[in-house]
Amino acid sequence: LKKTVDWLVYASVALGLLFIYAASTLVPSWLLGSIIVGEVAYAAAAYAVARGYRAAYYAVVALALVVLAISLGQPGHYAFASDGQVGAFLIFATGSVLQILLLILVPFYLRRRATE
Repeated sequence: LKKTVDWLVYASVALGLLFIYAASTLVPSWLLGSIIVGEVAYAAAAYAVARGYRAAYYAVVALALVVLAISLGQPGHYAFASDGQVGAFLIFATGSVLQILLLILVPFYLRRRATE
């Protein structure tokens, strides 16, 4: 379970980099800056996960909640599918699924680890 959770965290960081690349021509610079700050926070959490810090998993849960709260509320993200922007929609959909999986699996992992 730990390896799965860890790889989901790393995949979120990698997808975030792809998202920054895709968004760089679509969003204003102030918004791109905010996205980069979020990506740096996620990368820092991934580094802490790789180092084995238990608190990093709590940060991952918090970041996953923030990502979903921001992205799921944006009608423009859903419009990617109807506008034929398949790549952008796949980034959005895959990122959302990764965050949901983290929100489900991290608590299971932390509970299992606490009972060991």
